[in-house]
Amino acid sequence: MADEFQYSSTEELTTREYEELEDFLLHESELKYPMNLDALDGFMTALIIGPETITPGEWLPHVWGSADSSESPVFQSEKQEKRIMELIMRMMNALVLQLQEHHEDYVPLPNLTTFDNDEAQRKAARMWCLGFIEGINMRSAAWQPLLKDAKGSRTIFAISAASGALRDKLGLDEEKEYELWKLIPEAVLEIRDFWMPRHRKANRSDTPAKPEGSGRNDLCPCGSGIKYKKCCGK
Repeated sequence: MADEFQYSSTEELTTREYEELEDFLLHESELKYPMNLDALDGFMTALIIGPETITPGEWLPHVWGSADSSESPVFQSEKQEKRIMELIMRMMNALVLQLQEHHEDYVPLPNLTTFDNDEAQRKAARMWCLGFIEGINMRSAAWQPLLKDAKGSRTIFAISAASGALRDKLGLDEEKEYELWKLIPEAVLEIRDFWMPRHRKANRSDTPAKPEGSGRNDLCPCGSGIKYKKCCGK
């Protein structure tokens, strides 16, 4: 079903739309363990900057929290299903645009959110990191060159430690983990830069032909939702 929905809009979600999406995932969908928005933002970030392209049909089950089962969300109507898919794909497309065209201003979602207390803020940071690690695990073998790189391995270590996954091993508490969270925006850009040569090589070999009669300001035929001149036409 996921691959039937192709949304080209890169318009960022409004606060109300973020709330609508999270309310569906956590309360209306009847899913047992869906991602919340912070985990989803981290997950999508890993998919975007990682070494391989992964289609929505493959990564959406992870959003539902059911990668190893047939569990899927309950939609009240086709209209609601289309709306939720639109919000998810817009969230993805806006993040693609930010990381490709405005990476110097990149900020992970937890840093854009106002929380009621420090505990909620730290939890959001951990969830983002866990979502990112979930994205890595989708293509763990392909990520090995980064893990074997001295600088690259440090970025993954920071994300893993900030996720809470190494708390017992390293003797960290939540406050120390959150200190590592401050390194994550820079780590994301370092990971992005590490894989950039591979992405450029792939784009050169797989660039789709520009449709006859289309202009550089038209949407790219690769389906990224970005103008041709800013995507494969670069």
